[in-house]
Amino acid sequence: MNKTLLGYVPNESPIYAVHPFVKLYFLLVVSLFPMFVSAPDWNIILMVVIILLMWISKVNMSTLKIYIPVAISMGTIIFLSYTVLGGTHPEFELLARIWGINFYWERIRDALVVYFRVLPMIFTMVFFLSTSRERDIIVAMRSIKVPFVVTYIFAMALRSAGMVLEDFGIVRQAEKARGFDPAGKSIAYKIRQYVMYMVPLFALSLRRSEEFTNALVARGYAFTGKVSRVKRADYILTHYSYKYFDYIFIALITIAFIALLVYRYGYGYFQVDQSWLLRLLRSWVS
Repeated sequence: MNKTLLGYVPNESPIYAVHPFVKLYFLLVVSLFPMFVSAPDWNIILMVVIILLMWISKVNMSTLKIYIPVAISMGTIIFLSYTVLGGTHPEFELLARIWGINFYWERIRDALVVYFRVLPMIFTMVFFLSTSRERDIIVAMRSIKVPFVVTYIFAMALRSAGMVLEDFGIVRQAEKARGFDPAGKSIAYKIRQYVMYMVPLFALSLRRSEEFTNALVARGYAFTGKVSRVKRADYILTHYSYKYFDYIFIALITIAFIALLVYRYGYGYFQVDQSWLLRLLRSWVS
């Protein structure tokens, strides 16, 4: 098993045959797809494709359960922002009026569009972090000649994200050791518990940052002055080389992005009014 930023992936996973830059390129480009797609249908398809890639890469799919409360709470905030806090719009189609709050179809539609734009971006990031190690981040960024300082800071930021999840597991285990059992509790109660986790996680993050700083100072690292201008050898790059299928993957991702832009702005595809899912939902609520 190899330790990634968000878990463990078996050594025989096919994802390790891909050059680290391809995974970084996939993250940077594919995460932009939902920004140009308004129809939730296509964004849902993109999420399914990413889940299939995670399954092919032999990622532990049970880790996705961690993000269910996050997705629910995020969707709730978006829905309330567009409906309860959306104001009064006489020009919109009024579906219902509950406790003095107007629920318009257009506001509900916009909330769904935004929600299903954010979810694929999160899934893409989870896929990248679940299949990448700190070394992969460094290799990917150094292979395109990104400065060492930027590479190091970016890699440490991603590593910190993985450590937060590890600390989250420690907090959960500490609760269970003290007799707390979240089984059978309501979703609202569990979401409230997740909010309360922020206090110990914030304290642990401060402790981690101090440990990072002391470790860097002890090893003589400096991001300013003469030390940072010393040319560093890219010995790690000698262990990674591009293969023919890496170029094929890069070409496919690029062609898919160009095709998306052409169909979106050249032919008017991926619009809200073309979504069969929204048409089905509107006929149901009407």
